[in-house]
Amino acid sequence: MKQLRLFLIISVLFLIACTNGIVGIENSEKQGPFLVTNAVDGDTLDINTTERIRLSGINTPEKGECYYQEAKDKLKGLTVNKEVYIEKDRTDIDKYGRLLRYIYQEDQLINGILVEQGYARVYDKYKDDTKRYLQLKRLEDTAKEFKKGVWSCPESL
Repeated sequence: MKQLRLFLIISVLFLIACTNGIVGIENSEKQGPFLVTNAVDGDTLDINTTERIRLSGINTPEKGECYYQEAKDKLKGLTVNKEVYIEKDRTDIDKYGRLLRYIYQEDQLINGILVEQGYARVYDKYKDDTKRYLQLKRLEDTAKEFKKGVWSCPESL
C-alpha cells in the first residue's frame, strides 16, 4: 500500500512539473541568455561565449548577391547587443564548426522572422536535419507569395 501511495504521489508531481513547463520539451531545449556580439552575415552571429552560431534551417544571400546587406542588417538589428536564447537542431555543429541553432529574442524565433520577411530562404538541402522545417516552409510561402526581399530579386523571379 505504501508503495502504491508513493507511486501515485511521484506520478502526480511529475504531471504537475510537465504541465508547468519544468520538464517540458520547449523550455528544456532553450539555453541562455547569451549576448550577441556580432552579425557576421545574414545567417551567422557571434555570442559572448566566443561561439559562432549558424542560424539553422535558413540560408541568406552571400556577399555580392541580391539582398545580402539587407539580410545582414536585419539580423544585426534583431540581435546584436541583445540577449538571446538558443535551441539546438537535430545536427549540433556544421562542417565549419559553427553551432546550428534556432535563435530566440523576446520569445520570437529570429530564424522565422528572417524567412517570413524575405531576408532568408528555407535551406531545403538540409530539410531532414531541420526539426522546424515545415514551420519555416509555411513562413516562406507567405514571403514568396508577396515577393518579399530575396523573392523580389531577379534570380528568384
